[in-house]
Amino acid sequence: MGEPPSILEWMRPREYDILHELEANYWWHIGMRYIMDQILLPTVDAGSRLLDVGCGTGANLRKMSRHCQTWGIDYHQSAVDYSRGLGLENIEQGDATRLPYPEGMFTHVMCCEVLQNLEEDLAGMQEAYRVLKPGGFYYITEQAYPILRCEHDISQEAVRRYTRRRLTGFLNKAGFGIERFTFANTILFPIAAAVRLSSRVLHPPEKVNPEESRSDVKAVPGPVNSVLAEILKLEGKWIGRGRDLPYGLTIVTLARKP
Repeated sequence: MGEPPSILEWMRPREYDILHELEANYWWHIGMRYIMDQILLPTVDAGSRLLDVGCGTGANLRKMSRHCQTWGIDYHQSAVDYSRGLGLENIEQGDATRLPYPEGMFTHVMCCEVLQNLEEDLAGMQEAYRVLKPGGFYYITEQAYPILRCEHDISQEAVRRYTRRRLTGFLNKAGFGIERFTFANTILFPIAAAVRLSSRVLHPPEKVNPEESRSDVKAVPGPVNSVLAEILKLEGKWIGRGRDLPYGLTIVTLARKP
C-alpha cells in the first residue's frame, strides 16, 4: 500500500516499544481489558470473527483470540511485528480508512484509541461498518474531553479527544446504532485531569515539538500498579452490571450495525 493521504502516521515506533513493554501488566491496560470483558466479551462466541483495527503490540487481540477467530491490522510495521511475535495470525499492515477486507467479513470490529489518530475518523467508522456483517458489533475506546489535550496526546499523534456528541453523532452518521456508552477512569479522573491540565499550562500542545514529545505512560511500583488496576476493575464491575459512568478520562462505546 502507498502512504494514505487521509491518515496521520500513527504512533512512532518508539511509542510501540514502550507499549510492548507495558501492555501486559500496566494497570491501565489491565483495567481496560477487564472493562472490555464486561461489554464486548458477552457478545462473542466461538464462531465470531473479530478484527482489531490498530492492534498495536497485540495484547488485546491475544486475549480475544482465546474466544474467537481474530484478525489484526496496524499502520506501523513495528506493531505488526510485535503482534506476530506473540504467535498471532492474520496480522497485516494497513490503513484503518481503507481496510483490505471484503464487505461483511466480520461479526466484530474492535478499535481501541485509534479513531483519535485519524484525520478522517468518520471514514474509519464507515470502513468498520462496511466490513461488519448485519448485526455486527463495533467496540470503541477513545480519550475524552478536548480541553485535556496535552503533550501526551502529541506523543501518541492523536489529533483529537472526543465528546459524547462527536463520537455518537459520527457513529450514527456511519449507520450504527449505539448499544452502550459509558465513561471509564472515573474514580481517578480528578487527579488525571489535574495532571493533564497542568501539562497544558507547562507545555502548551501547540508549542510541543512532536519529535521531542513524551507520553505520560510510565511504569509504576508494583504495589501502586496493583492498587490502580483494582480501582479500574471496580469501575468495570459497575459497568458489567449495566450501569454507565457519567464522566471519566476514557469513552467506551459499543455500537451495532443494523
